[in-house]
Amino acid sequence: MELDVMAFDPHTGHLVHIEPSIDAHSWSVREQRFAKKFNAARKYIFSEIFTWLDSSMEVKQIAVLVSPPKGRDELADAKIISIDELMAKIRREVMECGIVAKNAIPERYPHLRTMQLSHNGYYKAL
Repeated sequence: MELDVMAFDPHTGHLVHIEPSIDAHSWSVREQRFAKKFNAARKYIFSEIFTWLDSSMEVKQIAVLVSPPKGRDELADAKIISIDELMAKIRREVMECGIVAKNAIPERYPHLRTMQLSHNGYYKAL
C-alpha cells in the first residue's frame, strides 16, 4: 500500500496527507479503504517519511473525491474535497505567483511551472 501525497511546508510548519480517488465504491467500502490509508500514514509518517519532524505535530488529512455529496464533509476522520476544488485551489495559488519573469516557480516543480506559464505568461498576463 502506498500513500499518495505527503507534504510538509517548512515555512508554515503544515503537514498534509492527501489521498485522491476516483473509485465508485460504496461509502462503507470507501470508509474502510481510506481509514486503512490514513491510519498507515499516522503510523509511519514520522518514523519513515518525515523522520526529523516532531511526532506530536498535527497531520491534516484530506480525501479527494470526484464529487462528494452535499453535507458529507468527512471520510475516515479526514476532510473531503472534490477534485475540482483541489484544482481550483492549486490554480488560484499558481496565478497569485504572477508572471514567470518576476516570480518563477522553481524548475523542480515542472507541472506547477507549466501551469504558471500557461495561466500567467512569461512577461505578461495572458
